[in-house]
Amino acid sequence: MENDIPCSCDVQTLQTIAMIVNGWRKEWKFDSEATWNKVYGEVFAFAQKGGERATTAFIDDCDVHVREGRAILESIGEVVHTNCACCRERLKYDIILLHDLLVHVTAEVKFLEVSVYTSSIQ
Repeated sequence: MENDIPCSCDVQTLQTIAMIVNGWRKEWKFDSEATWNKVYGEVFAFAQKGGERATTAFIDDCDVHVREGRAILESIGEVVHTNCACCRERLKYDIILLHDLLVHVTAEVKFLEVSVYTSSIQ
């Protein structure tokens, strides 16, 4: 059975959410998660050199990014908790994509939440 089962409900597909995630992820998305801390530190230090206004703008941008990530996670939740039989059937074929989206979005959201919190208390 193919993954493109027709459906009449208005729940986003995981493929649509994946395209949103690709546009949402930060510039360092191509780097390994192991380097995120280093890159964040460099970008934060650059913002600090620009003064308080630049630092606040950077932290605000991170906060917006986290809120957008949480909205994406809510969209994924809507796909998973749908009552639509077609969408539930499609989900069986998209389980790997579901896993990848959850891991990538959650990792980036949590990383930025912790980094912004840590930066603001220093």
